[in-house]
Amino acid sequence: MLLSYLAIVAYLAAALLLARYFTKNETQHRYQQTTSLLISFAIIAQALGFTNFWSDELSGVVFGLANSASFVAWLIAILLFLSSISKPVHVLGILVYPLTAITLIFSISFPDTTTKVIPMSLASHVFLSITAYALLALAVCQSVLLKIQEQHLHARKINGFINKLPPLQTMERLLFQSLRIGFYLLTLSLATGFIFIDDLFAQHLIHKTVLSLVAWIIFAVLIFGRQLFGWRGKQAITAIQVGFAILVLAYFGSKFVLERLLS
Repeated sequence: MLLSYLAIVAYLAAALLLARYFTKNETQHRYQQTTSLLISFAIIAQALGFTNFWSDELSGVVFGLANSASFVAWLIAILLFLSSISKPVHVLGILVYPLTAITLIFSISFPDTTTKVIPMSLASHVFLSITAYALLALAVCQSVLLKIQEQHLHARKINGFINKLPPLQTMERLLFQSLRIGFYLLTLSLATGFIFIDDLFAQHLIHKTVLSLVAWIIFAVLIFGRQLFGWRGKQAITAIQVGFAILVLAYFGSKFVLERLLS
């Protein structure tokens, strides 16, 4: 529990340092090393608190609503931190790291009560799904930032924050890179789900599957539209956000309803 509280403080402190750099008139990020150390500590501290993910016999994993939200947010933080080493995406930390801290607070305040164990045979499907959600969530955060950048550029309201962002074309390229990788992993996740899960109707998973397929179709149309017709701008941003909202409803909404029905 102490490690979780320390992780929350570290995530919020890192986000504040990033916000300070992007909102102040500074040419160099004086606290870049401190920010990296804070994020590294937060990620490790949060990881050490995941001992309740495994069943007592280590025969499977326990993924309740709180555990799932915390784990997805943790993975998003890792992916962002690693991506920021080689790509200009560290500004996303202003959104991602506070959200990760909020999910940790949620998991502490409302711990899981479910005792349902997901067998190890389904572990590949579960972790593929979570990784896909994490990458697509990064794409959504990127789309929010891109929308803000476009609005300021079109209104000719250029401030210190907008000046420090990468060019619009670079932002779009990074957005679709995350989207494509997340889409490929989502495809693998759906494929493994159909392989390993015997009866979708008996396990009350049909609504989750249908919503996931709807989101998959939205992402597929957007990716191919981008390649064939060069789709971009507001329509692409809206499509990404709508597709991800459906995916969140498919996973967390279904999990919330099922846990209430089984409790």
